Amino acid sequence: MKKSLVINLVLWIALAAAMIAFLAWYHLAGGEAAAAEEAGPLMLGTVLAAPVLLYAMGAVMGLLLIMFKDVQMGRTAKRVALVCGLLTLAFILAGGLPALAPSTTGELAASIVIVHYVTAAAPILIMMFGFLYALGFAPTDTNKRSRFAKYLPKDHFE
Repeated sequence: MKKSLVINLVLWIALAAAMIAFLAWYHLAGGEAAAAEEAGPLMLGTVLAAPVLLYAMGAVMGLLLIMFKDVQMGRTAKRVALVCGLLTLAFILAGGLPALAPSTTGELAASIVIVHYVTAAAPILIMMFGFLYALGFAPTDTNKRSRFAKYLPKDHFE
């Protein structure tokens, strides 16, 4: 098991716990205690907490699957999964940017609408992209060699 898997798992679990704690505090406070706080970070938290929690849940499930089921993938599939996961995470974070910089609301309107609609209507989709992010950290399948691998030394895939 690689050290990066464990570090990723701990970070995503900590992030999920922080999002759960924020959502619990916000909903239990009833908005009164929340309204007393500064508007920028509070608005950012309310915008990003649910999508990031869903993404973190998918990433944690994927990382646990990789750790316990010995999932292996090809190099290209790993890279594609990681890029899709990271682009989705960037898109989610772009949806929360207008909370800190209100002047960007017009430019990021599509991102805001898509992230909030998907979070409400199809939360499993955000979890799936978190799962794809985790698959990007799966070990490389050494049995499957590409067609150009005959030009590489035998120990290249180890």
